[in-house]
Amino acid sequence: MTDLKKIILLVTFFLIIPFGKSLYAAEDTRVSTKKERNHITKGNKLYEEGKFRDAIQEYKDALEENPSSVVGRYNLGLSEIMIGSNPNDTTEAAKKMLESGVKNMQQIANLGTKRSDLASKANYNLGNVAFNSDDYKKAIDYYKQSLRLNPDDENARRNLRIAQLKIENEDENQDQNQDQNQDQNEDQQDQQDQNQDQNEDQQDQQDQNQDQQDKQDQQDQQPQSNINQQTAEQILNAIENKENQTRARVAGQNAEKSRQRNRNRRNW
Repeated sequence: MTDLKKIILLVTFFLIIPFGKSLYAAEDTRVSTKKERNHITKGNKLYEEGKFRDAIQEYKDALEENPSSVVGRYNLGLSEIMIGSNPNDTTEAAKKMLESGVKNMQQIANLGTKRSDLASKANYNLGNVAFNSDDYKKAIDYYKQSLRLNPDDENARRNLRIAQLKIENEDENQDQNQDQNQDQNEDQQDQQDQNQDQNEDQQDQQDQNQDQQDKQDQQDQQPQSNINQQTAEQILNAIENKENQTRARVAGQNAEKSRQRNRNRRNW
């Protein structure tokens, strides 16, 4: 296991990605009201106690008092994200809660340098949402934007590095999988070639066996001609003797007939 993999395993296992702390309303004489600040204060207390749904209601009440309250909207989005990001809750309601939280947090992130303190934290939180969704490239973009607005945010810097390592690990695994797939394909091709060679060898052997069988069949159909020279001469001599005897007998018969004719002439 490479050092890179060891780092990623440790970070992934022990890492708890916080969404940041809720922000208390700062004094803003232009738009803030006492009721707005009171709702935000109550909401923050409920948030710290983990009562996120009750906190959400307080932040919504604060936004009714002042729809342009950036602190109220930031804290509302943060509380919605906390509920929607619960890995044990995969209901449609939780999904919609997360979408609403991301939408509210995105509004704060878009403030940019106008409210760099809140916009930096909003980008950080959005990066964590993307990270938890395994969208590491998007998480990197959010962390970088958070650092542009607040270069001293060590949490954003740490999570940025972790997301980069995750991508590097994925790329490394992808390269390994590609190499393994290529090796497997080559092994399969080699096996196919071996099978083809074996089939061709078997076919050649079958052809050779067939040729031998054809030759044997031809030999079985032909008359035997393996008589040795001595036997052949004996047979020829026997035939010649028989022919000579036949000629002698015929010659004797002809001579006897000739003598008989001569006797007949004299008597007559």
